Amino acid sequence: MENTFDKTATETIDLLEARLRRIEYAVSGQTGEAVGSTQNSTAPVAKRLADLEQSLHQLASKSRVIQDLLTLHARYPDLFQSINTDNLPTTLDTSSILSIVLASSSSYSSTASRLTSIKDVPVPPADLSAQLIELVPRIAQLEAVQVAQDAEIAELRARSAAVIQQWYTNDILRVGDAWADLEGRVAQGEQKIRRATLAKKLDESIV
Repeated sequence: MENTFDKTATETIDLLEARLRRIEYAVSGQTGEAVGSTQNSTAPVAKRLADLEQSLHQLASKSRVIQDLLTLHARYPDLFQSINTDNLPTTLDTSSILSIVLASSSSYSSTASRLTSIKDVPVPPADLSAQLIELVPRIAQLEAVQVAQDAEIAELRARSAAVIQQWYTNDILRVGDAWADLEGRVAQGEQKIRRATLAKKLDESIV
């Protein structure tokens, strides 16, 4: 019985390690220590389990996707469990479920065709991806230059608006006030002239 238990524990650890290596390869494109190595096979089960847990924590610390999955599993563990088809979480009868499935049947083919088209999309060459990655610092520099240019343009606009306001206040408004004052003085002069002319005519008529 003890040998059977040890064999089962060892096989379970091997399966866990294989899954962890597949996840590591899917996330980072590389794996650490090879699965089923001699050192891991001869190590105690507790140590191997502790090493796997440590590797999982290290992988989670490097990948935001793994962190989100672990958080989702902690909050909603039911999502990661398979549901028994004989015990569906619904109160609907079979005919109602069938009508819902048939109503959505058209979306199945479209979804399948989209997935097939995504699968047929060729993966970009590694050289092209490397070139795009090399362009990231230059793009960041261009963005910084653009931000500085936008700030300079905003400052120039503010200075232009201040100059226009000063020109309007000093030239347009003051000239308008000067013209209004001049027109008032001209009107007063015309009134004095008319009065003097009228007085002279009255004096001449009296004489």
